[in-house]
Amino acid sequence: MHHNSQSSSSAYIRSPKDENMAPIASTKHRTASVGHVPPTHPRVALSDVTNIVATNSNNNSISKPKAAPVRERSDSVVILEEERPAVQSAARRKETDHNDMLMSRAQEETVDEDYEESDDDEGEDQEPLLLQHYASDTAVWEHAFKTYYRTTLDPNDDDVYDVVMVAELANEIFEYMRRLEELYKPDPYYMDKQPELRWSFRSTLIDWVVQVHEKFQLLPETLYLCINIVDRYLCKEIVPVNKFQLVGAASLFIAAKYEEINCPTIKDFVYMSENCYSREDLLDAERTILNGLKFELGWPGPMSFLRRISKADDYEHDTRTLAKYLLESTIMDNRLVSAQPSWLAAGAYFLSKVILGQNQWSLAHVYYSNYTQEQVLPLATIILENCRYASKRHNAIWRKYSSRRYLHSSQVVAKWITLAEHRVDRSRLKKNASAWDNKSTERKEYIATLHTKL
Repeated sequence: MHHNSQSSSSAYIRSPKDENMAPIASTKHRTASVGHVPPTHPRVALSDVTNIVATNSNNNSISKPKAAPVRERSDSVVILEEERPAVQSAARRKETDHNDMLMSRAQEETVDEDYEESDDDEGEDQEPLLLQHYASDTAVWEHAFKTYYRTTLDPNDDDVYDVVMVAELANEIFEYMRRLEELYKPDPYYMDKQPELRWSFRSTLIDWVVQVHEKFQLLPETLYLCINIVDRYLCKEIVPVNKFQLVGAASLFIAAKYEEINCPTIKDFVYMSENCYSREDLLDAERTILNGLKFELGWPGPMSFLRRISKADDYEHDTRTLAKYLLESTIMDNRLVSAQPSWLAAGAYFLSKVILGQNQWSLAHVYYSNYTQEQVLPLATIILENCRYASKRHNAIWRKYSSRRYLHSSQVVAKWITLAEHRVDRSRLKKNASAWDNKSTERKEYIATLHTKL
């Protein structure tokens, strides 16, 4: 099921303000730019995790670990910024240097001098965050439903006159999507069944996928579908570590063909994997993954739900753009692997409103999101905690959303956290910092304090 918010007539002309549709580049130009002057010595992305290459490379299976001896490469992790063409405009170089400087300053301000994150915070053994239901939820839902539900179309609603929004079917569509998100939900404990993988490997893979996704200028839906494909496939099959990056590349290739109008070629993906995998490897992995998932790709990503929630604020641009950064940061946290996309969208949008000083979660937000404030607050707390240590939790995403294209959203969040910390009583800050490493409950209480003190 394809969830696009743009009509076919507008697909080739996109406004810079439309943050949900990436600009379409010519396939010819894209291929030429990506494949121009390959590295003299191919360096493999994610070499610290996935590039343990078996000596017998003829076996392309990604579902069975190999018994043959393995040889580990010593190449370092490749940052895609280095793979861009050597000739750049002065303005582009200046913007990149400016963003790096801002990121460095913001990170230094965000992290407390006396605090060092412990190894336990890597999230290897943390329990998944589950949606909770409270006694007051039913009454709030019923009140919101009676207030905003319409059996006939409202002539004052602009969506009625937009054929893409299909206002007359919106309620039925999102009800169906909520059933699908439960149907295609990954097992939050699937990593226990993977003998060669760890959650930290997944984080490194996603970091690389985010960079490739940004390099190709793909849609947000493509990224989220890719992560869902990876998680669902790992729930079903055992993947050796030397094929983990291949699973990620093939999943992004599948998601791009499902969501995009102009999809990157196999040659592009082979180049981005530093020629560690061949064209045949990618095609074989694609077939294996699709067969493993029984070609069920109709998972409803969080972007559709985010657009739905933003209707409560008349699709306000700044709030939704900031929410996109907060939402994308959730893909790195293994505690949120099985979280419903609609819940993730609601939590990100709620936190975005708090950061921008719009602290009201009204009945309209409850109606369009289907979640009360009590339900999204624990999720917003987790997202805020991850953003406090963005350089460690999601560095590639932080850099991506530091750009002007995304209104410097990650810098806005870093600055807000810094100002919030200054408002917290210093004695309480020092007390929590000393107990931070060993007490997860105090970490959450500390983050919650930042919110309540504002």
